[in-house]
Amino acid sequence: MTTTMESMRAPQGPKGSMLGGNLTAYRKDPLRFLTELQKEYGGVAKIRFGPQTMYVIYDPALLKEVLLTKQEHFIKLKAFQEARLFVGDGLATSEGEKHKRTRRLVQPHFTKAHIQTYAEQMAHIVRSKLDAWQPGERRNLTDEVSDMAFEIIAKTLFSLEGDRYTRAIREPYELINRMCSERMRSLLSVPLFISTAKNRAYKDALQALDLGVYSIIQQRKLKPDQGDGDLLSVMLSAKDESGNGMSDRELRDELMIMFIAGHETSANALSWAFSFILQQPEVEAKLYEEWDRVLNGRDPSAADYMQLTYTQNVLWEAMRLRSPSFFTGRSATADVQIGHFTVKKGQSILFSPYAMHQNPAYFPDPLSFIPERFEGDLLKRIPQFAYIPFGGGPRGCIGNHFAMMEMVIMLCMIGQRYRLRLAPGHPPIEMEALMTLRPKNAIEVLVSEVT
Repeated sequence: MTTTMESMRAPQGPKGSMLGGNLTAYRKDPLRFLTELQKEYGGVAKIRFGPQTMYVIYDPALLKEVLLTKQEHFIKLKAFQEARLFVGDGLATSEGEKHKRTRRLVQPHFTKAHIQTYAEQMAHIVRSKLDAWQPGERRNLTDEVSDMAFEIIAKTLFSLEGDRYTRAIREPYELINRMCSERMRSLLSVPLFISTAKNRAYKDALQALDLGVYSIIQQRKLKPDQGDGDLLSVMLSAKDESGNGMSDRELRDELMIMFIAGHETSANALSWAFSFILQQPEVEAKLYEEWDRVLNGRDPSAADYMQLTYTQNVLWEAMRLRSPSFFTGRSATADVQIGHFTVKKGQSILFSPYAMHQNPAYFPDPLSFIPERFEGDLLKRIPQFAYIPFGGGPRGCIGNHFAMMEMVIMLCMIGQRYRLRLAPGHPPIEMEALMTLRPKNAIEVLVSEVT
């Protein structure tokens, strides 16, 4: 935490190069760059990416101003506009009245009460996936949990069965994820209208992604009764004040963000949770004790969720150390005073949950995986914006309860049915900062029966 004298100083930061500012250091190792800034400059640091001045905030009180009390002066970070090429102008990226209207439309499907109705479907999908596993097999755990998370989104929100949608959307997304991240971190990206090999591959993947999502929309229009009140049915029947429905492009954008954001972050968080569990037998033992006591071998239901407190704490701690949304921000639409400094119109505020969650003032021994730290209402004892795996304020993640229910069910069901161990000779599990924070290489596990 900063002292009073430090908090009154104008924000300081590393000088960087004349042309790129601090962009080269960020590109080289984003996670190290963001954590070192916090250690050296405290609650706020001033940096420059190319010609643009930015402020990186680590102080929860300052971040609360940006995300809550003065949020009307900010929009989603302009530097992330590259991502709109594939996610479009949906809930996560739209602004103003459009964002508010869409959030009101979507919100009922993400209330705690409504999410409880999804629990049985979630468990059914996980069970069907696990039926294909065999003791003695070697499995790519990263891909397995990603497939499960994707099919849960497809079934619960859009009444889609089978894995063909997984292939149609997830496969092109993998290429787009890497290339989009690379373009976002470049001072000058080659315009997409220039026909380079990378640009052609990028545009082909974007086209494949569009084809997958538009086909879902067209099939539902041909069979409108198929959804039985699911989110896609609600969006198809929605009308604005003028009586106009959503265009195919608007529907495409909303589906895209639900599919991509809805499965990617949960799958990454669960992968990271397993990466810690597999290397800490005492954590695994406490999980088994809780599952035996609460579930006694049966699949978890919505009614079990509140009793699975240690399982939840394992996930909270995994997201503390490996927050899937590791870096994001806002751009100012007008001059605005934040704490002791002024953010000029057009300048940006950045914040990194990954770095903030390593602040020893709120999380003693911050680099250690200690699920027990979340016992005793930790989140009520630390500042409101000190722990933000799902963001915060009016634009916080609408699917946070959905994600937690889904991850608890997946973790319990996998862990109760199979004992997992890292494959022999498994290399260290490293981090890769793309659009989200994910394991750099697949987590390979050996599957055995629980004894």
